[in-house]
Amino acid sequence: MFIKKTAPIFGAVGLVFMRLFISSIILSLLFIRPKHFAIIRENIVPIFIVGATNVTIPFMFFALSAFYINAGSMAVVNGSTPLFAFLFSILLLGFAFRWIQFLGILTGIIGLCIFVGMDAMEFHPLANLSAVMGAMMYGVSMVYIFKLNFEDTKLMAAASMVAATICISPLLLFFPIPWNIVTGESMLHVVYLATFCTGLAYIPYFILIRNVGPVSTSIIAMLVPVFGMMWAYILLEEPITLLMSIGCLFIVIGILMTNVIGNKSENKPG
Repeated sequence: MFIKKTAPIFGAVGLVFMRLFISSIILSLLFIRPKHFAIIRENIVPIFIVGATNVTIPFMFFALSAFYINAGSMAVVNGSTPLFAFLFSILLLGFAFRWIQFLGILTGIIGLCIFVGMDAMEFHPLANLSAVMGAMMYGVSMVYIFKLNFEDTKLMAAASMVAATICISPLLLFFPIPWNIVTGESMLHVVYLATFCTGLAYIPYFILIRNVGPVSTSIIAMLVPVFGMMWAYILLEEPITLLMSIGCLFIVIGILMTNVIGNKSENKPG
């Protein structure tokens, strides 16, 4: 929702830069100390790969798609991330193909489609393709992070966020932020995105990838609309429809199939 509100104001590049810049400052102050500089230098290439594939590139793809399709449509496309994580885990990590995980992912995606409603979804070929590419980059990056098996996940999250900020910075020369139309409200939205949806959210994200694997981590993102529905009901008194409830049920069943039943041996190559 906040991406949809801020992308037209800051532009795709400007929005990504602001999110990364603010979150990199927050994470650096919290988790990077002088003693970590040697570790960062030794792992500078993997850190920049993670920063680019897990943050900069997918953020750009989703920010671009936000110009043409609504938040519900992006949520459904983002729901394909577990499929890519599943595929690349098999191809790059040698994990075994598990039908229960595959069916759990499909069940979750079906739940997302029911939740959003096919009539509410927007289709724009390039925008949808851009969102799919973003989801694919998330899947690739999760597999790569898992393969790295970096011990200090907080340091990796902070360092990769700084690397991602550096990666996106040169593009501001060609796509500057139109500060003349930036409002106080839009800045608050960006600060919220940077702090809670980017910076602090990446700490448990990296921990989960290391502990339960890329597939089980990626499918948890499908809970976002479930919590969105709950908060909207509690704070905004928005009604919960029957279709939304059915969609939530499918999502929860899909997550249980993937994480409770299907991930028992996920961290072991097949």
